[in-house]
Amino acid sequence: MLAQTINAEQFPVSFRNTPSWKILHLAAWTILMLFFISKGVLVHAQNTMEFVQNGSFNSYDPPIPKGPTSIPQTLSFFTNKNGNEDEGIYFFKPPTALSVTFSFDDQQFVTVPQHVTGLTFGAMSGATASQVRGIQVVNNNYYFSDTARKIFTSHPEGPAGQGLNLYTNVGIQIFLSAKPLFAKPVSTADTSRYYYGKLRMHFSRPVNNPVISLVGLGATTNFFGKHLGFSTELELLTPDIELVKISGNEQMQLDSTATKILHSKTTINGNCDSGAACGSIAVEGSEISNLVFGVYLRPDGGPGIWGTDKVTNSGDMWHLTVSLPEQ
Repeated sequence: MLAQTINAEQFPVSFRNTPSWKILHLAAWTILMLFFISKGVLVHAQNTMEFVQNGSFNSYDPPIPKGPTSIPQTLSFFTNKNGNEDEGIYFFKPPTALSVTFSFDDQQFVTVPQHVTGLTFGAMSGATASQVRGIQVVNNNYYFSDTARKIFTSHPEGPAGQGLNLYTNVGIQIFLSAKPLFAKPVSTADTSRYYYGKLRMHFSRPVNNPVISLVGLGATTNFFGKHLGFSTELELLTPDIELVKISGNEQMQLDSTATKILHSKTTINGNCDSGAACGSIAVEGSEISNLVFGVYLRPDGGPGIWGTDKVTNSGDMWHLTVSLPEQ
């Protein structure tokens, strides 16, 4: 190492007492520090605020109800020591409590049989051919592990791909039912977006630069051997705020206005590994109390169909979790 090559004993005492020696010594340590930084050895650990549900610290006051439901849901944040890094696993209550309430409004489909509404918390396909399966509105059933640590990030300043643990950090589960589009019926031959309503996030006190991580935007049907993919897409309606993609797969992209979270592919699938849009988006702004997103469902134009007369429970199930710098 460079520190070993500059050995003070190699130089006369008379030289070590001169300004030249001090300059040489300082230069050597500067180069050494730059070397460590370039290798990623020196990382400034920062606390984050996150969702967790481990029995000791519960973002959702138990018991967690099952859906489907469109009732607003509130989760509390806990501070995670060194949470911007993967090793951040020590949680504690923040000095000033912070929570966020998720709610829907302007729902376009409010009389969906067996599904309550077009947008619901705590639901997924699979209970019966006509009814969705009700599950806990908050969970970590992500069906993806992010073992490569590339997709999700907890802190708006990074490091990218670190800090968010899909085993530890729970999220709110959201379901867009495709039954209304099947009932109309809506063509699947194009890639038009269909508006479902608004997703609101209300923070209990103003916050700066939150990060929203989205897991699993995308789903499929496969009737009679014909594939149809479709994905939830979000459009930021809150003014004077910009979205920045920190990390994620290639399926998740922002448009040129930095307000739309889109699925980039013409063929959509339902898992982060195989075609769903997944990643972390920084919401750049200060003193944010409310975030409002328009929610859409877009088919990929495949040859398949939304459902059949006997199977009508298809839809897009995905998760959203929120983190932010300690504040």
